[in-house]
Amino acid sequence: MPGDKLENDEAEEEGVIYKFLTNPISFNGEKGKLKSVTLQYMELGEPDASGRRRPVPIEGKTEEIPLDTVIMAIGQKLVTEDVSELELNKWGNIIADENTFETNLDGVWAIGDATNNGAGIAIEAIGEADKCVKAVDAYLNGANVDTRVPYISKRDEETIDYSDRKPEKRLTPEVLDADYRNKNFEEVSLGFKEEDAVKEANRCLECGCREYFKCKLLNVAQRYDIEPSRFAGEMPQKYTHDENAFIERNTAKCILCGLCVRACREVMDISAIGLLGRGFTTDVSPAFSLPLNETKCTNCGLCVQLCPTGSLTEKAMLKKQVPLDEKYSDKAVTIDGKKAKVKISEYEGKLLRVIPDDETSRNSLLTRDELFEKVKK
Repeated sequence: MPGDKLENDEAEEEGVIYKFLTNPISFNGEKGKLKSVTLQYMELGEPDASGRRRPVPIEGKTEEIPLDTVIMAIGQKLVTEDVSELELNKWGNIIADENTFETNLDGVWAIGDATNNGAGIAIEAIGEADKCVKAVDAYLNGANVDTRVPYISKRDEETIDYSDRKPEKRLTPEVLDADYRNKNFEEVSLGFKEEDAVKEANRCLECGCREYFKCKLLNVAQRYDIEPSRFAGEMPQKYTHDENAFIERNTAKCILCGLCVRACREVMDISAIGLLGRGFTTDVSPAFSLPLNETKCTNCGLCVQLCPTGSLTEKAMLKKQVPLDEKYSDKAVTIDGKKAKVKISEYEGKLLRVIPDDETSRNSLLTRDELFEKVKK
């Protein structure tokens, strides 16, 4: 039975002894009480048709171990007689739809270890229960169950340059001493101290796309059945490193809609960015691929506001950029004696971003930090 290395190591620290390639052949008792178990030593035999080497007994080699308690951990099996009206698979498990958990009987659902692939980990059954109640609720209300599988985009990891990153080992939480923890049922892991938790969080290179909750492309991709494999061609994969203090660019997420380019040219009359290249190599970039800081860009934020994906995002006032379900609202401020409008982003009452939202705020000479502080007041 496979086990996590950390759990294996901690078990050995607590005195657990593993005996591999052994099999109990008898449990021995005396006066109605368990006294010992006799183990048969095994060895791996020749590979079978599937290539698996099955254990076979070593003739005459056994061992008797004195004990008073035995816990049998040999798995479980569905009692098929109890579910004789349900359709079962070749392993004797209930066949249930993987999305709705419906069985062959109308109004009957099945989840957990009794279904499909059989026993798994507890959290899988809990997760299925969470989805199943939605299917049952829809059925009882006469509605259709949404069985669409969320689309998950992937990128080519081989194209990402990690040369500027220094590998760091994962931190391990402190645990109770083995001599203490094997005599009680207290929580074994003591968890991280605050500074260790922060260090471990910062070790992670990415927490996912920050625009996940408002990405229009993701919303559409999950609404319709899409097949990206139908489209062949070279796609941008490399993250665009830019030292701009306010705007972060990632051409790998650009869909070339051109909204940012047109807004920069036609609304702001700046033309700091444009479409460079042809065909699949086209990307949105300043002329000569210069950093934004070396263009006429005023960091007005209009391109960020119009971008339907995570290609252009405003850097939040957080040490680590993470995807948050931000709440957006409009706010009126006074800039140089004039009324101006900005869009503010908040998460659980914490101000994260301030995006200029009219001509006055976009053309303001205030730095983004100054604008942020003005909104906070």
